[in-house]
This record gives sequence, structure tokens and C-alpha cells, in this order.
Amino acid sequence: MELNIVNVEAVDILIVGSGIAGLIATDQALKAGNKVCLSTTGKLCGGASFFPIKATLGIQVTAKDISDKEKYKEDISNMGNHMDNPELIEAYINEIRENIFLLKNIGFKPWLRKDNRPACFAKYPREIYLINNWKEAKKQCQENLEKYENLTLLENSALIRIIKDKDSVIGAILKKQDEYVFIKTKAIILATGGIAGNYKHSLYPNTITGTGHIIALDAGAKAQNMEFIQFIPAFLEPKYNILFGEHTLKYCSGMYDLNNKLLLPGIDDNNWNKLWLERSAYAPFSFDFESHKIDLHINSCGTKLKFNKELYENEEEFYKVYLNWLKDDIGIDLLKDEIVITHFAHSCNGGIKIDTNGYTGILGLYAVGELSSAIEGANRLGGNSVGGALVFGKKAVEHIQQYFKDLTNKQEFNDKQLLSEFHAWIQGLLKSDGQNRLSSAALIEELKKIANNTMGIEREKTKLEQALKDIEILKNNYSIEENIYERGLEVYLRMETMKLLLLSMLARNESRGAHYRKDSPYTSDEIYKVILTRKDDITMVKKEYL
Repeated sequence: MELNIVNVEAVDILIVGSGIAGLIATDQALKAGNKVCLSTTGKLCGGASFFPIKATLGIQVTAKDISDKEKYKEDISNMGNHMDNPELIEAYINEIRENIFLLKNIGFKPWLRKDNRPACFAKYPREIYLINNWKEAKKQCQENLEKYENLTLLENSALIRIIKDKDSVIGAILKKQDEYVFIKTKAIILATGGIAGNYKHSLYPNTITGTGHIIALDAGAKAQNMEFIQFIPAFLEPKYNILFGEHTLKYCSGMYDLNNKLLLPGIDDNNWNKLWLERSAYAPFSFDFESHKIDLHINSCGTKLKFNKELYENEEEFYKVYLNWLKDDIGIDLLKDEIVITHFAHSCNGGIKIDTNGYTGILGLYAVGELSSAIEGANRLGGNSVGGALVFGKKAVEHIQQYFKDLTNKQEFNDKQLLSEFHAWIQGLLKSDGQNRLSSAALIEELKKIANNTMGIEREKTKLEQALKDIEILKNNYSIEENIYERGLEVYLRMETMKLLLLSMLARNESRGAHYRKDSPYTSDEIYKVILTRKDDITMVKKEYL
């Protein structure tokens, strides 16, 4: 079948995603004089960046003291546990300080936190800038972008396929509501975010599903470290999907199941005191700390926590800001309310392989933000996510300017020629199309159940293998063709994303950082990265030993 595809005028750069990474890239590209199309799955200013689940977001910056560069590098590398990217870390720590105020260009007003304390997972304290007030930032960003005549905004659209000529990007197909759109472009910056929207309990919007990863791999890029996904405790009750402040665990008096049976004694127990103190210093689950044993008692259906009254007597800014926000804005009192938490999916530490310019190795294709495998490794150091978006979002645009100068291919392509590969791809998918027994919504719910039951903090080989089989069964009961103008291709990409994650988790038969294998509860002496590529719509996995 051939789809009816609407043409949109050609642009210099297509930027996909309007979180902080995409917006920084857009701002820098517009200021460089490029003609830009910004595509976003919802409205402008979206994704995890504008999905506030806590009072503030923090960004660590390198201190003016040059010795902090080595300490900062040590912090990131230690928590990366051999899975980090040293060249990107070097670029980051050299440039984050000068880039922090790029946030003002997209509506935020960063300020320096008063107390000097280490960020999550960090050994050394350093300056941390904070941002908040997402509604006001969104409004200001929209006003800033309205000034540019060289910007085309494509809201409520989803990237489906990157079009190449030989080794170079020349366009992309997007779906906007019930029609397909073709955009000619010399460069694409992918800022589509992570994968947490595939989970039942997620601290991200449902639209953040990792389909950008599959599209990048289909264009020839590589991915790595996809098995390292952060899971962070958050509230089930009394309010759903609110980030739990791990620092409050220093005052936890006990952990209980939903029937009020004691699971773990609290901070006052001599046998558990050390572990509670350690666990109060970091948010995401990590096998690298002995206190991960506390997380293993947290049930996916919910676990109750009780606290000592001394919690609200702590005068440190970090406690006061969080507890006041929790009480005044959200309506939760940790002493008066029944507190039920579980692990929620958050950041993915891995992603598309890039160099220090956000370049994927495919001419004209760049990846920034959480989509990319940047400075993180087996764990993600607190306060670096936004910073990475700033540094590599800017560097990607700078590199593109040089790419445009060096671009010698002036060949003109007619639309039919450009779209023939896309239609051939569709025909290939439809050869193995399934029966139209499941709706798009029903299939997505089944995928979330698989993720929740199989791909959380505890993973086992037999369950992961069964999950792959279950996805094939779902695929056989879903028709892409019958849903092609609804969500057919997007659902296909989501199934492929799930398989990508499962294959990564299977390939790492050890426990390290955010990845825990219940059947392999140890960290191997062998150091390798799980590398993922795609060919002919099949994901391939290999181990790259370091």
C-alpha cells in the first residue's frame, strides 16, 4: 500500500522533541540563522523536562577551582562503574559551567542553591543550580520562540522514519494526527527522550516510549547500555505519581506490607541503621550499594512506610523545601497520611551512541538529551541530566554548522524517489502483519503489564525470554495495516523498543548499577558494553569488551 503523504517545505534542521534538550538545540539553531522545524508529540515544551514531579530540578556545575574537574570526573566515572563514556565526560565537565544560563533562553530562571552538599551518588559537594516554575518557563519559552520567522512548529506529531540517500540524512516522515508528513532536511537532531512511558508506573509522560531509539537504529546508528534504567521510589498513596524524597528515609521507623505486617525495622534498629542511612543518600535503585536490599522489599503493588516525628524538625534547606512543597502544594504529610510507595521507571542511562558533538556517525544525524548515551553509565549521577542537554544540545548545533559548510552534495531528489524507500519499508512490515484482534490501546496496556512484571528492578532470564515470546503473540494479534492512519506504525515501534530493552537485559547476565539479575546476583570481572544495531527490522546484540 502507498500512504497519502503531505509535503512540508524544506528546512535546514529538523529537531524532534521539545523538552530541554530539544529546546536548547532549537534556540541555538535559530540564532545561527538556520531554518528549523521543531516537532513534538504534544504541545510545545513537553517530555520529562516539563513533567514536574518534585519541587525543583538540580544541575551540578564544575567549580571554578580547577581541582574540582578531576573530582567531578571521579564522581561520574565511579558511579558509571566502567559503563561510562570518558571523552563525553571530559567535554561535559569542561563546558557545563559556561552553559548553565542557556536555560534563560528557554524560559527558566536558574539560581544557585544555598547549601553545599553532594548531589545524588556524588562523593564531593559542588555548586548546584536549581530550576522550577515549569508553567512560567513554558509561557516564556513560547514567547521567545514566537519571535523567529525561520521556525516551523509541528505539534502533536510523531517521528516514524528517517529518510537517507546512501549515508546521509535527507528527510523524515512524521505522523500528525491522521496524516503523514514528509520533511526535507539536511540534518536531524533527535531529542525524543527515554523509555519510561512503557511502564505502568512511570515518572515520565506516557509519550516518552523510546521509539526514537528504534528509528535512529533503523537509520544506521548504534545504541548501548539500554539495560541500565533508573527506578525511583514514588508515591502510590495518598497521591499517585509524586516523587518520594529519599533523604526522608533517615527518619523511617519501619517498612510494612499492605496488610501492615512489618517487613523491615527502621532507622532505630542497630542491624539496619547503617543501610537506612546509606539508602537515604541516593534516589534510584542500585545494586552497587549494600542498601539495595531495602529496595528488594518494596513490592510492585505497594509498600508502606512510617516515619519518626523528628523528620519535620530538620532545618536543612533540602528537607524544608521538599517537605513544604509536599505538604503545601501536593497535600501530603508524611506523619499524618498513610504512605505507600513503589518503584517507578525514570531515566534510561543508555541510549544512542554519540561523540562529543552529539553526532551518531550517520551524516546529518545527531542525538541529544536522554535519548543519547552521554556521560552516564551503570548509574546516573544526580544533577547531570539537564546539564547534558545543555552541553550536547549546543555542541550538536555547532557541529552541524561546520557540516553544512563541508556539505558538497547538491543533488536534487524528486519526492517520489525520496519516498520509495519508505513505501518499500511499509510493504515489508505488512508481509508479516497480524490479525486485527487487538486495538492499539489494548496492545499498549499489555506491553505495560509485561514491562511491570518482567523489566523492573528484579529480572530473570526465563521471564525475559518469555516476555519476548509474549510480544510476538501480541504482534500476531495486531494489524498495522488496519491501524495505519491511527497508531499502527507507532505501536509497531513501541513493540520493537520493548524487544530492544529485553534483549539488552538478557545480554547482561550479571548485576551492576541499575541492572539487577535475580539469577545472577553478582558483578562480573568481565567488563563489556551491550551494543545494539538493527538491520532489515531485526535488532542485533553483541558484547563489546573493554
